[in-house]
Amino acid sequence: MAQRETQVQGVLVEIFGEQYRIGGDPKQVQQVAAYVDKKMQEIADKNARMPKAQIAMLAAMEVAADLFKVMSERKVFTDRAHESVERLTRLVEDRATLTDLGEEDRTGQADRSSDRIAERLQARQGVRVPHSSPVE
Repeated sequence: MAQRETQVQGVLVEIFGEQYRIGGDPKQVQQVAAYVDKKMQEIADKNARMPKAQIAMLAAMEVAADLFKVMSERKVFTDRAHESVERLTRLVEDRATLTDLGEEDRTGQADRSSDRIAERLQARQGVRVPHSSPVE
């Protein structure tokens, strides 16, 4: 009975002609095993006399290279998404500022609202707005 408790439960998979019992989510284990088997087969097809250990090491290197590529692509995507969110946030804040200043102007509380808008934009984004005289 004790021997049965120490046996590894898991999914039986075949990788490069060898069977392995691997624990985890059965569907995921099978997908990963098929991926590793495919990588090893591709390497063996190119190098028929290469020892299994070397094939396994090269397959591990290819899998790691694939992982690093995906991680790099994910970082670029994430960075771009953050930049877009920041730009949209600034646009929403600027729009709210313009709306607030417009409301103040309508109630007679603010004079020269265009100057105040320019000052706020400069303070927020480091934007220089050229001064202009009103068109008559």
